[in-house]
Amino acid sequence: MFVASSRGGLRGLSRSRSMCICVVLALVLAQLLTGPDVYNWRSWGSRGFFSGSGSAQSGSSGFSYKHAVAYQAKDRTDGVYAGTQLDSPTGEDNYFVGMRSPHDVFAGVADGVGGWAEHGFDSSAISRELCAAIQDFSTLGKILSPKQLIDLAYAKVKNDGEVQVGGTTAIVAHFPPNGTMKVANLGDSWCGVFRGTKLVFQTKFQTVGFNAPYQLAIIPPQMLKEAAKRGGSYIQNKPSDADEYQFQLQKNDIILLATDGVTDNIATGDMELFLSNNANEVDLQKVSQKFVDQVVKLSKDTNFPSVFAQEMSRLSGKRYTGGKEDDITVVVVKVE
Repeated sequence: MFVASSRGGLRGLSRSRSMCICVVLALVLAQLLTGPDVYNWRSWGSRGFFSGSGSAQSGSSGFSYKHAVAYQAKDRTDGVYAGTQLDSPTGEDNYFVGMRSPHDVFAGVADGVGGWAEHGFDSSAISRELCAAIQDFSTLGKILSPKQLIDLAYAKVKNDGEVQVGGTTAIVAHFPPNGTMKVANLGDSWCGVFRGTKLVFQTKFQTVGFNAPYQLAIIPPQMLKEAAKRGGSYIQNKPSDADEYQFQLQKNDIILLATDGVTDNIATGDMELFLSNNANEVDLQKVSQKFVDQVVKLSKDTNFPSVFAQEMSRLSGKRYTGGKEDDITVVVVKVE
């Protein structure tokens, strides 16, 4: 299993703020209280944004948590990204860690829908701003549930007006002193708990179709009207659509919060194998980055039978091979 080092907290990326967080907090909190052929699948890889016609343990000492963040943005030197530069080193992925104390931690990841880049928009903006807002709100005042945090942060992003167009998935987890983890997930990012290198809990993906996840979106009215004229619509979910989970953690559990750059490439059995092979590693940050590096390598292997390629083969009846190159981001948490 992973063994944590005494690594301190990592904060999310810097960002501008166009209005006072406290004002938005008060406003939204008020609402809350009321075949034989072989193909490489890579041309299918862009994610869609358009759709057509256990009980808690008691005790005052509680649990504490160590964490590490590792990521690798995909190559953007050609295709629709040629000549463009995203503001995020994580690409369209983003993450946050909000530490109220070593015993009370919030963490999560969000994945901006890359299809918007094909239309000239910054597809990283909404996931970046959403994570920034969630991080801020998670450490202020009253403790809110993960779903409430998503709701609050989404309202702020819409109010601020810094994001013109975009869509993003979001998964948020709360690690409290009593070890009763709570998770809210909207879309196809993922949370898994490993105990003794074995997966004992995981969230489910939310999608409207293949490669088209649930998403929080910001879309101007004119674009909505134009889509309606063509007989289509954009995927627009609400924070209330997020699935909620609760799971009782134990000491030495490892929790992985990951974007689909991980789960589209490797299966949970591969994750268990990695943990088993790295059980003696004592540096949480080092082993987290090693995990991401190995996923990146597989994502570029045209012969690797990735989860994404296997699903393509199942749906099409033809054989597809290859990893799925994508932004890859993980937040790894160890229970102590």
